[in-house]
Amino acid sequence: MNKLIMILILLTLVVSAIFYISEYNNEGEASKTNLVTQSLPNQTVVKQEKKYIKNIKNSKVTIENDEMVIYRTKDNEVQIYSFLPDDNILITVFERKAWGTWNIGGWYIAKDKKIPSKNYYLIAGGHSDWEYALRVRKDLKKKYGFSGGSHGKEYMKTLKLLNPDDDSNIWVKKGDFKIVKQLKIEEKTFLTTTPEYNTKYAEVERTYIVSPAEISLKSNFKFTSNVFMGTSYVCMLPMPKEYGRYVWFEGTLDFVTTPKKGETVANTNIENYYGKEKSTEVRVWGDTNPAYVFEVSILNKDMVDNFKNSLKTFYWDINKEANKLYFSKFETDQDEKINKGTEWENYSEWKLHVAPEALAMK
Repeated sequence: MNKLIMILILLTLVVSAIFYISEYNNEGEASKTNLVTQSLPNQTVVKQEKKYIKNIKNSKVTIENDEMVIYRTKDNEVQIYSFLPDDNILITVFERKAWGTWNIGGWYIAKDKKIPSKNYYLIAGGHSDWEYALRVRKDLKKKYGFSGGSHGKEYMKTLKLLNPDDDSNIWVKKGDFKIVKQLKIEEKTFLTTTPEYNTKYAEVERTYIVSPAEISLKSNFKFTSNVFMGTSYVCMLPMPKEYGRYVWFEGTLDFVTTPKKGETVANTNIENYYGKEKSTEVRVWGDTNPAYVFEVSILNKDMVDNFKNSLKTFYWDINKEANKLYFSKFETDQDEKINKGTEWENYSEWKLHVAPEALAMK
């Protein structure tokens, strides 16, 4: 059954790729501006149905397919539950880092189909960055170092959890829950070149919008001092190999197959990078439940310096267990200088689609 689903997905993607390239050649950049809002070809609209969940404080709670349950598991973690079209329960995790920022922690499936779940497994993410990682130094005589995300050197100034409908505050205490259709997370942070507070080089405003099976992030950077930047990453997706072995760089005919789980080409002498394509949107899926197609995109190529660097958008065979997608900019050996007062705006999206062929086979 999985092989049949995969064949159907591949045929759909090939047809879509050919159509896209034809449209791109005819219409140029104008057709590419809509990439970030595209859904899977022939994606079916799932009828709204009510679901009944019993495992929240021993009471029966009713939510619909376009609603989510926000549950505070502990002080440094929030879990957001929603239904997928195949009736599985998706858990979107946000976690607070030791230095204070709240970052995407991953997507999980509740194996026990309970909210809150005590038995769930990872399908995307897992203690590795999604948002950004900037390779910087203030002095050309010093070594480059990453800041942001799991690399640290980013500190929280303010945090708000809001209902996007009216911008009312949402705050969930440990062990409590709330039901919403969307969640807005607003963070103000600052980036530093070292773990010391007094080495700040940029202020960042991050706005997440979390919806069922979808996360968007708008990041505004304002550089407060001059800094040199090497190869950096403005959007990523870490994947367990069983859910992220296959990749399509949209706008190209580049379909990638990485080594399967338990295998890798990468070692201490080889960095196994696939793609290096001029793509602002990528789709990823795996051998395990290939109906789960992960779509990752950035709004425009300005944020990746118009793909001038060698890596561009690439997929890394990291080790025997994991792969990772990167949207990159700059070259480390070229020491790009970012001047004080420079401002960047980036918009990233992560979506999980359930292929309609899988729904038809239910």
